[in-house]
Amino acid sequence: MTGELYEKPDTGRSYYSIAEEVLENWKDNKLKEKIFQPQKDRGNFVFLEGPPTANGRPHVGHAMTRTVKDTVLRYKYMKGFNVLRRTAGWDCHGLPVELEAEKHFGFTTKKQIEDFGIDKFNAYCRESIFRYIDEWMKVDDLLGFWIDHEKAYITLRNDYIESEWWALKTMFERGLLVKDYKIVPYCPRCETSLSSHEVSQGYEDVKDPSLYIRFKEKGTENRYFLAWTTTPWTLPSNEFLAVNPDIEYSLIRHEGEELYLATEIVPKLFKGEYETIETFKGSDLSGKEYEQLIPFLGKPVGTMKIVTGNHVTVTEGTGVVHTSPAFGADDFDIGKNENVEILNPVNLSGKFADERLPWNGQFVKDADLDILKYLKSKGLVFKSEKIEHTYPFCYRCSSPLLYYPLEAWFIRVSTIRKELMENNEKINWLPEHLKEGRFGNFLSEAKDWALSRNRYWGTPLPVWKCSNEHYFVVGSRKEIRENGGEVPDDLHRPFVDNIKLKCRECGLEMSREPYVIDTWFDSGSATYAALHYPFEDAFSPDVNFPIDFITEAIDQTRGWYYTLHVISSLLFGQNAYKNALTINFILDEQGRKMSKSKGNSVFALDFVHEVGPDPMRLFFLTGAPWKVKSLDKKLISEVTSKTLGTLTNVYSFFASNANLDSYEYKGLEKSANLLDRWIISKVNSTIKSVGAKMDALQLHLALRDVQELIDSISNFYLRLSRRRFWAESMNDEKRQAYSTLYYTIDSTLRLLAPIAPFTTDYLYQKLTKGKGSVHETDFPVTDESTVDTELERSFSKAASIIESVRRVRQLTGIKGRQPVTEILVSGTEALEKDLVDLVKPEVNSRDLTFIASSERPVIRRVEIVLSEAAPILRSNLRKVQEYIKNADQAELINELERHGKISAEGVDVDSSLVKIEETPDENYGYTQDSRTEIEVFVNSRIDEGLQLEGAARELIRRIQVMRKDLNLEYDQKIRTGISGSGVIPKALGKFKNWIMEETLSEEIVEDAQEKGRDWDINGEKVVISIQPV
Repeated sequence: MTGELYEKPDTGRSYYSIAEEVLENWKDNKLKEKIFQPQKDRGNFVFLEGPPTANGRPHVGHAMTRTVKDTVLRYKYMKGFNVLRRTAGWDCHGLPVELEAEKHFGFTTKKQIEDFGIDKFNAYCRESIFRYIDEWMKVDDLLGFWIDHEKAYITLRNDYIESEWWALKTMFERGLLVKDYKIVPYCPRCETSLSSHEVSQGYEDVKDPSLYIRFKEKGTENRYFLAWTTTPWTLPSNEFLAVNPDIEYSLIRHEGEELYLATEIVPKLFKGEYETIETFKGSDLSGKEYEQLIPFLGKPVGTMKIVTGNHVTVTEGTGVVHTSPAFGADDFDIGKNENVEILNPVNLSGKFADERLPWNGQFVKDADLDILKYLKSKGLVFKSEKIEHTYPFCYRCSSPLLYYPLEAWFIRVSTIRKELMENNEKINWLPEHLKEGRFGNFLSEAKDWALSRNRYWGTPLPVWKCSNEHYFVVGSRKEIRENGGEVPDDLHRPFVDNIKLKCRECGLEMSREPYVIDTWFDSGSATYAALHYPFEDAFSPDVNFPIDFITEAIDQTRGWYYTLHVISSLLFGQNAYKNALTINFILDEQGRKMSKSKGNSVFALDFVHEVGPDPMRLFFLTGAPWKVKSLDKKLISEVTSKTLGTLTNVYSFFASNANLDSYEYKGLEKSANLLDRWIISKVNSTIKSVGAKMDALQLHLALRDVQELIDSISNFYLRLSRRRFWAESMNDEKRQAYSTLYYTIDSTLRLLAPIAPFTTDYLYQKLTKGKGSVHETDFPVTDESTVDTELERSFSKAASIIESVRRVRQLTGIKGRQPVTEILVSGTEALEKDLVDLVKPEVNSRDLTFIASSERPVIRRVEIVLSEAAPILRSNLRKVQEYIKNADQAELINELERHGKISAEGVDVDSSLVKIEETPDENYGYTQDSRTEIEVFVNSRIDEGLQLEGAARELIRRIQVMRKDLNLEYDQKIRTGISGSGVIPKALGKFKNWIMEETLSEEIVEDAQEKGRDWDINGEKVVISIQPV
């Protein structure tokens, strides 16, 4: 620190450089460690970090999520809470990691992995997941994300896995974990099933074949059931056609053939070119038989007939649904109900694997076109086209998913839908519509969770089975030992596969079911598994639970948010979290979604180096976090300048003047000054509004309030108070101004600290002479006794007037330093005299007058509203227009306002057919503030006296710029020389003493020195020189 009371900031320094200095200070003072340490006199606020996988670089979307988290946690700490569970987390398992390993080794099949060795494959997976962990931690540091990395929970650790085993055993004992043979979403590339919440993250719009197919009714010559499909590859496995029992169907004749389809669909497909033979309910069609469409696989007993089902609709297709029990959930249920053999010629790689088929060996989706050609050659295609629809793809490898029959382990989530919905009611969602919308809808249709995965790198499913089909679920490492097994050092495959247990029921040897579990179960178990529950007592579902706050990207509503909610509801009967704030995607500068394939990803570390952490954080919280935003460097620059730049300049003004006057803050002094009273009221009402918005997690609105306060301090309070700071002596008025400004800066820094932690701490250290960090202070508390809402309202009107005058000056070309003779204000009651006296110098007008609406300098005319009048007046329209045009407008308006109509040449014209247009007098510039409805009229006539005063103000401005360029202190006297022609000599003659006073010139000579500087003032050349005295 310097010897000055208030160290001046380097206003030219980059925000990244400021952050580096502040980070070093935090580390030297072990500030994070202090704040992480719980204190007895504080309440508790519980957070849970959503665990990323560190096998990829963090991008700007991650940076935004971490900014939101950190902002909330910093705020809660400043509000007096211990922030519990402020620990990092790392998600380690699953397909993303395996796919990266496959790419590294060049593997394309599971057999290659097994031939290579599961142990070596998994060893690489373990190593690779932390490839970028140093960069993640570096980004966290540079962003100011205060999270404890040393105590991070890691989902691959044995303790974490053991807690998950306990959970799965608990579910098994409650009948919620079951083994079943079902149709599941299946990735043929990864050769594993997916859960419904994983599927929901991978839908894409694609173009697929849309086929209307003729299925010939058995025993007829030319009669067909017309069915529709977008999956031609499933047609070789067709076993049934399904109709809705309650829908009406028609048998029609069209171009010599007879077709069955839903009556409602007929006119859409045939455009009237048909004859209806008969109509009947779908139930009447049940049991009718048809010939096998593609007869290569043989016909199982009891198939090729019409069945009924309520899943059949007429929203698309024909009302007749092609049914293949091997490849659809509804289809599978029909096959089970009919107790038939299921035709499945497709192997686990998604290829046809039956030599009887002409398409044997082809990937099923690739065979669509060949199957279509085959059907066309048989005359069985009624219509074919391409349609765009949504189709599920693997959200990890982007392969198209199949709905495929597999034996798997399921969690019976569908049995607790009611509890899921009830627990959702206890959650505060941001945005609110997610509760009943995206999240609530998903819960209302919650599917059983396909948990098991036919993969390698994941939490092993803790289920052992003997040859007598007895099952035992292990809930701990202790249970392995108790049942005759040895616990390996690593609970992953292949080591866990070698554990053999003794069956409790029959005594035979038990082997583990060869599955790992869905990695989303890992992250969804973080509430309890991160603290090794129930084996350690750091977590209790009855204490500090549910979690107070979580936040992640909006796509996690069907990912982490969902699995946390489901697992907590299953295990503990309650919601996992109280508040969930969702964050939307960040697009690139062209508004495109970022992705590796497009090469437009912006990585967090690169961007924080480029713009600095606080500017990034301000940008992330400009606008609601749950709305999509595009990277916008211009906006980042503008927001940073408006917020941090302005606040730094305010502090610089204070420090420079306070140091000159040796002012030392000793507490807020009571002031009767109108400006002081207003800004202190404004600060305290802002403290209240910001606190309320931060509590409601409306971080963007809280930032907006702080920005408005900073603008009020700089552009209103300081602008109107500066002369008080320039007074020669340290009187009460000046001391109160310093006290007020110090209090205002201190409060503003603490309000902004959770959002922009580096710059606020940088300035706070200088303001308080290094007496600790702003992040160790309390969040400001509103002093209600200082809040004067009426005074703030009056100042708001004053600000509206000042801004409106500036706008009029821009529109009329009257410069701000050019005085005007009068300004008229309408639309508000008059401001009190003290406030008017403050406003007048700012608007630079001799007079500021408040007038009634009737006194406004406007020309009023009645105009016809053609869109309303033409249909009513018809032939009288032109006559009425001529009458209005030539009538005395004042009399016409009086008639209209008194009677609500006018009489024009015997035609009554209602007020709804006309409007009163107002045009400002040509001698006045005009504008209206849409927020306050205040109207301002500026007299634009400039006489010679005003012109000379304006020239004097321009001279003062130029001299002040030159003082600044020479870095002169505020009290430095100068000698000034001025040379010019036109109005300049006259202006000097009339306003010389004023110019000297404003610029601290001991003298002004009308002859610039050789080193004078050329200026253009209102089109005239002026040379000015200054010399310090």
